Amino acid sequence: MSNPAVQQWVELDFDADTISEAQSLDGQAAAARLNPTNRLQFGTAGLRGVMGTGFDRMNCLTVMQASQGLCMHCLEKYGQQALSERGVVFGFDGRHKSRAFAHVASAVFLSKGAKVYLIDKTSITPSNPFLIVRLHALCGGQMTASHNPKEYNGYKVYGSNGAQIIPPADSQIQAKIMENLTPWPEAVKMLGPDCLLKDKSGTIDPYDDALNTYIDQIHHELCRFPDHNKKCELKFVYTAMQGVGLPFALGMLKRFGFPDSCVSVVDAQAYPDPEFSTVAFPNPEEKGALDISMAQAKRENADYVLANDPDADRYTSCEKQKDGSWHQFTGDELGTIFADWQLLMAHRRG
Repeated sequence: MSNPAVQQWVELDFDADTISEAQSLDGQAAAARLNPTNRLQFGTAGLRGVMGTGFDRMNCLTVMQASQGLCMHCLEKYGQQALSERGVVFGFDGRHKSRAFAHVASAVFLSKGAKVYLIDKTSITPSNPFLIVRLHALCGGQMTASHNPKEYNGYKVYGSNGAQIIPPADSQIQAKIMENLTPWPEAVKMLGPDCLLKDKSGTIDPYDDALNTYIDQIHHELCRFPDHNKKCELKFVYTAMQGVGLPFALGMLKRFGFPDSCVSVVDAQAYPDPEFSTVAFPNPEEKGALDISMAQAKRENADYVLANDPDADRYTSCEKQKDGSWHQFTGDELGTIFADWQLLMAHRRG
């Protein structure tokens, strides 16, 4: 006799991977993981959880349910015309399933006639809220679990102002999710067996705009001494922590005028690796996460280590001291340094 919990899941799910996993669960595991009352709750940070089969996990079904709730919230708040004209922005990092999750969310909004900006290359999380504001979009979602271990993924949601959503929007979206738990057939039809869009022609890919304009705007606002930068003799070691930050970090340093000779990249951590094979917990602020970077900095007699977390919304740096030891700045210290610099520049401008 088939398990009712498994049968219910299979009737809703459209991802072959999680359907197969559900069918392999024994009675006790199925009852726990496929219990529809035990589900991920949508909050001000969106969704985040371990990937796998189950209503309490990140998978294509729970992402579709969340997207349907978000879409209905947008329709109720802004109306069909705004959804069609202003649209939404979706992006993803290099984790397992991130691209599929972004495509699933895109399919949901496309099925309701929305304009969809789909960044269809791995991208840094800050580019999503940047594009929301630049494109005057209604909202956006970035599929990422930031610096969490490889088993995790998430769905970060931003409002029309580019900021993380705040109450009561989170509870309003959660209510809409609960009213729209059955996958919309029109959205499911747009997806292939891999949960990717069969046809992306209905989406707009703003990747180049995100990369170039984001860098240009930061350069315009923050680059004060380009001539000094061109003459820089300091040596930096940069790590993307096996995430998506490299194109933006190198593009930024180049735009600010720093010579290529100033920057050395940690090759083993330069590109997205969903397994995070060189670091178990890819948070650059955690002890041990920068061991490879520090070793390279010592070999190359570098002055600084610069590090992003895998979705490049977190940053840390280390500075070599006069006695040869290294100091890793805390977030509070970096915030103080940046604030002091901005105040100094404002004072000089009068």
